[in-house]
Amino acid sequence: MNNIAYMNLAFSKKVLNFCLGYFVYYAIINTNWKKLPLIKAYGNPEWMWMMKVLHVTTIDVGGAYKAALRLHEGLLRLGVQSGILLRTKRNRENAGDEVFSNKLSAAISKAKNVWNMIWADGGITRDVLGTDISKNAQVREADVLVLHWINSFLTVRELKQLAALQKPILWFLHDMWPFTGGCHYDAYCGRYESGCGNCPLVSRRGDNDISRRNFADKAALLQCMDAVIAGPSSWIVDCAKSSGILAGKKVVYLPNMLDVEVFHPIEDKTGLRRRYGINGAKKVILFGAADAGTENKTKGFSFLREALAKLPRDKYQLAVFGNAGGNLKLPEGFDVTLLGFIAEEQKLVEIYNLADVLVNPSRQEAFGYTACEAMACGTPVTAFPVGGLREQIAHLESGYLAAFQNAEDIAKGIVYCAENRERLGMRARKDAMRYSYENAAPAYLKIMEAELNNAAR
Repeated sequence: MNNIAYMNLAFSKKVLNFCLGYFVYYAIINTNWKKLPLIKAYGNPEWMWMMKVLHVTTIDVGGAYKAALRLHEGLLRLGVQSGILLRTKRNRENAGDEVFSNKLSAAISKAKNVWNMIWADGGITRDVLGTDISKNAQVREADVLVLHWINSFLTVRELKQLAALQKPILWFLHDMWPFTGGCHYDAYCGRYESGCGNCPLVSRRGDNDISRRNFADKAALLQCMDAVIAGPSSWIVDCAKSSGILAGKKVVYLPNMLDVEVFHPIEDKTGLRRRYGINGAKKVILFGAADAGTENKTKGFSFLREALAKLPRDKYQLAVFGNAGGNLKLPEGFDVTLLGFIAEEQKLVEIYNLADVLVNPSRQEAFGYTACEAMACGTPVTAFPVGGLREQIAHLESGYLAAFQNAEDIAKGIVYCAENRERLGMRARKDAMRYSYENAAPAYLKIMEAELNNAAR
């Protein structure tokens, strides 16, 4: 090829590349991307890379963060751009970004929380000072905002600022707080159905007490917030639908997720017990003391304590992980091993596996992550038939649902599960698979795609 022909060919390639580049640029800037189908089917993510989801939660510990993290991971596996925004990040290795760029801003936020607590009455706070995140870059760039546990972070005022951005919002219910006058669980008082007031948790009770004012503020907020409300159990979804705060709002069931590849059965239980200094000759009863579980009345440790008194000391022992109280007041001579707070998931998996039965005696429970995690590890669960626990456990097949607040039946459930661990554990593992990323994540995508399409109209 002579030089002239070679130069003509090179020039033609440059012209072709320029035209192609201009065509792509023109297509990008003139396409209404939000009107394109984001997800046509699970496993066929044509435009999924465009969706940006941001989870907002207060801190990187606790069940709400677990739920946010696992939803985040489930969406990432499907190709969605997902992030987590936190007020406080205790572990630098955890996923998520702190909203504050400097220590001064973080200190001001803590001072606001102190001020809010000053105006608290009993177990109810009236948050008036929060953190405005509406100008945060991640918030601005997100297509969908997912609110998780936002207490001590966002108040009604800040939520109104988020609503003004006119972005689709999915508000996930980790407890009852979003639709009550301030309690996280109502202890079956039911006042949230009629506007709260005369709250049993406050010292200055009255028709217009702090719970009634909180209720009115939230009701006004939800009237101007275009949000879908989601709950991880049919029970909490039904409760939410009966609250005046959420009148007219779309309330749906969406399951929590679990990485069933991480939470799995381990065969060498003898070795695990030896590693954690637990007697291998006795059956192991496990209790997870999240949120000061041994002192928290809602978590029901008192029923377990009473049940232990009905069991033979020479055959059963107790293991407690999490934030256990200093004095468990156990029956005299009952062996107990305090495992402390467990931050590493692999250690948590080992602890679930060394147990013969997990007991979750909560009086109210939106979901019950300890039950789900234990079942995924092949450990049966004894619990009361409440909230998400009733939906996770198949009575006498994957665990035992004891008569409500009946310690004697809890004891019967412990014995039944411990004596039938292998059979129940196989079914428990199978049932926990419904919460896997693969099985649960597509439901979230369907909701998010629908809300994005609605916003684009």
